[in-house]
Amino acid sequence: MRIDACFDSHVHWAFTGEVADRLKLSELTTPADVRQLELSPHHRRGDWILGFGWDDSKWEQRPHRQILDEWQPDKPVAFSRCDGHAIWLNTEGLKRTGFWSLTEEIPGGRIERDADGRPTGILIEKAADLVRTALPRPTPMETRRHLLKGVQIFNEAGYTHIRDMTCDENQWNEAVKLDESGLLTLAVEEYFWLKSLADLNEMVSLVIRARRSQTKNLRAMGLKVFFDGALGSEGAYLSRCYHGTDNKGLLLWDQEEFSTVLRRCWEEGIEAAVHVIGDEAADLVVQAAWRLKEQGHQGLLHLEHCELLRPDTVKKMRELKVICHLQPSHWLSDRAWLNEKLGPLAQDAFPWRRLQESGIEFDFGSDAPIEPASISRLLQALRESPDHGIPRLLGQPESHMSHRDLSWAPNSFTLLDGDTPNHVVFRGEHLL
Repeated sequence: MRIDACFDSHVHWAFTGEVADRLKLSELTTPADVRQLELSPHHRRGDWILGFGWDDSKWEQRPHRQILDEWQPDKPVAFSRCDGHAIWLNTEGLKRTGFWSLTEEIPGGRIERDADGRPTGILIEKAADLVRTALPRPTPMETRRHLLKGVQIFNEAGYTHIRDMTCDENQWNEAVKLDESGLLTLAVEEYFWLKSLADLNEMVSLVIRARRSQTKNLRAMGLKVFFDGALGSEGAYLSRCYHGTDNKGLLLWDQEEFSTVLRRCWEEGIEAAVHVIGDEAADLVVQAAWRLKEQGHQGLLHLEHCELLRPDTVKKMRELKVICHLQPSHWLSDRAWLNEKLGPLAQDAFPWRRLQESGIEFDFGSDAPIEPASISRLLQALRESPDHGIPRLLGQPESHMSHRDLSWAPNSFTLLDGDTPNHVVFRGEHLL
């Protein structure tokens, strides 16, 4: 199989490179596993110890700050969950970030607490974001190293084009330097992460400035917002409660404020990309777009993940300018608990066939590093999911794996041997 302009439509570029340097936590299942973790200097940022990939669904007991305290009582520890939407801290980390003594809740976030009211160390969504804000920022040299490592990972996985969803000004500046020095062997679309309405003017200006400094392999596209959370950490916003709970998930934006963001993007001629995983979150975003359309405002809306889409939501999408970005490999990770966690809503999961039948455009990606950047895993998910009730994709998957602008970075293609890339060419240069 040949894929021209082989495209991963949803990644976190710098974070993919950074995670390669962090403690790998995916195999942890017991406190004893934590005690056996071995540290290297690159596992730290400042005096913080950072890791990625723990998955509480593999544990018999819920991860707790005391487990980390036994391993590292004096240094702050911040371990990101495998979906990137929750953080596990030790007591020192809770004290450094102010959560140890915090009694009020965080809007759009969740602080898990013991019976005595003390935080367990598990912080979700906006609470986890506050931890990330408190961590030492990566230096320009660290950012450059993470970006270069990400380039290597994506090229080796077979990709020549990526769409990066969490850019900031520091990353943009370092990416421009990489391309100007000839080290960027990827065509990259950049979306800048908007965290609050208070930052809107600054971030719109940043996108406009970035467009003026675009290089041959870098394009500044627009703004990205996280509207809800993830299914694994039960932050994705649903129309009914997660099975066995009184929790529907978390909305991370006030709807009126979100509409302000969407309208401003379209007025400025920049694209809006919105993380929506829960079915109700997706419907609320589509409703906001419809209201703006009725007021005479319309632009391109990207819906990221769309792991659950109800038929009534898809119907509303037909007359909007929408492109969806789906990650089939999430099905491989989520299938173990999908039906149990979602109940009847599971019938609306991984809706590529529903989008096809409705004529709505979509691309495939990986969400690296949440899932590995892997063509073989993507194709495996598409092959195996129909046997588990996911309607089969019509046609060939490669039509959703090529960048839409084949003239950007011409003579870039990937050849597969089965599901495995064995030749990767970028602008005529053989990379693999």
